[in-house]
Amino acid sequence: MIEEYEERDRQTKHLLRWGIVAILLMVALILASARFRKYRVLGNTRYTDAEVVNMIFSDPWDTNSFYQWIKEKTKPHKQLPFIEQYKLTWTSPLSVEIVIYEKNVVGYVNYMSSRMYFDKDGIIVESTEESLDGIPEITGLSFGSIVLYKELPVENKKVFNDILNLTGSLQSYQIACDEIAYDELLNATLKIGDITVTLGQNTDMEMKISTLNDILPKLSGKKGTLDLSDYSENMEKETYIFKEKS
Repeated sequence: MIEEYEERDRQTKHLLRWGIVAILLMVALILASARFRKYRVLGNTRYTDAEVVNMIFSDPWDTNSFYQWIKEKTKPHKQLPFIEQYKLTWTSPLSVEIVIYEKNVVGYVNYMSSRMYFDKDGIIVESTEESLDGIPEITGLSFGSIVLYKELPVENKKVFNDILNLTGSLQSYQIACDEIAYDELLNATLKIGDITVTLGQNTDMEMKISTLNDILPKLSGKKGTLDLSDYSENMEKETYIFKEKS
């Protein structure tokens, strides 16, 4: 009788152990198959939603909701080109929202066959051969060797404030330019297609760009130089000189 009881007890414990193992395997299988099915991307302008998803979830296990949740709690985020940081929020067990905070890229310089893009503080944020829409080349600056994620080593750091002010004004009026050239006195010159625009120094830049916005439609199809360097908001009327080239 005692032996039968002990045998039943062993069988019960054996079945219980296997039951626990089966439950753990089932849970592991469910967790392993819990792949994201829906992504929502916010705040990105440089990349498509698909490109953002592919960069963040580049490894095969990254799309596993449970694994990514553990990774989110224990590891730092990846460094992504032109992205300051990103935030992941689970909207359901299989859905995630990705909020992108982009770096404020204002221009680039050519260096050793690469485009070195920098932000409003002059920090080099990316080195690439790719040309980004809406980001002008900055020429005329004197600098030494360039190091990624370090400040562009220019002689006069005031130029970064001038660039930020000028590119901000251009963006406000949705004026795209190919190049912004500076001389040693920080006089700025724009190249917009076949039109060269001399702007002079940083004073009254907002008004100069506002005037440029009004003039550009009249210069469509023309080649030449537009001089706004002497323009001032204190003038009684707008004054500019355009010298057309044949």
